[in-house]
Parts: sequence; C-alpha cells; structure tokens
Amino acid sequence: MKDKQYRVLIADDEPDMQEELAAILQETQQFDIEIANDGEETLKKLLTDEFDVAIIDLRMPKLDGLEAIRRADQAEIDTYVIIITGKGDKQDAIEALRLQSTVKEWFEKSDLEPERLVKRVQELAAGIPI
Repeated sequence: MKDKQYRVLIADDEPDMQEELAAILQETQQFDIEIANDGEETLKKLLTDEFDVAIIDLRMPKLDGLEAIRRADQAEIDTYVIIITGKGDKQDAIEALRLQSTVKEWFEKSDLEPERLVKRVQELAAGIPI
C-alpha cells in the first residue's frame, strides 16, 4: 500500500533554493510539491488551493512572505507554515512564530538540515503541530 501523498507549497524567489527544497522532500516520495515564485503567487495559491504544509521564504518580491502569511492567516487557511530565512531574518521569523497561528517552525537557509526538515514537514502534514 502506498503512503498518503501530502501537498506541499514551496514559496521562494530563488530557483536554486526551490530546487534544493523540492529535492529534499521528493526523496521520501510522500509529497506532491508545487512552487510559488513570489509573495503574490504564494498568497493566491494559499487562498485558492489546499496544501498540507507551505514552506515560505520571508523575503520575496511583490509581497513579502510575512505579509502573505498574515493575509492567509486572516483568511483562516488550513495550512501549516514553515518559514525559511536568511541569516538576517531571524527576528522576523521569531515574530511570525508569535503572531501567526499557522506558523509552526522556521529554518535558516544556511543551516538547513534535510532530515530535520523532512521530519517536520511529515509531522505537520500528518496533523502533529507540536
């Protein structure tokens, strides 16, 4: 019997980061992955489609990731969010964790641990928001 496929949105404006995150998650073959290239596209996808987990960069063009998360949260989306940040965005990530009910985790891009990311996405997708 095949494991359940979980839908994951990867939102980042850097193609290399999109590819890295997708490759990490696709190794388990548990995830159906969709990509968003900027904050506006991220918000549109969150509001019009269903995802189990969204991995969102805070710094994106057109609409920053934090504002996209705020708007999606106000619309009461049913998607858990993991933030990925650059080194300088740590304080923004902490603020997002405090303010947004959907944000459950954050990772720094430079210290990304693939096994930890996969485990956390699996937990959230399965409904374990610890």
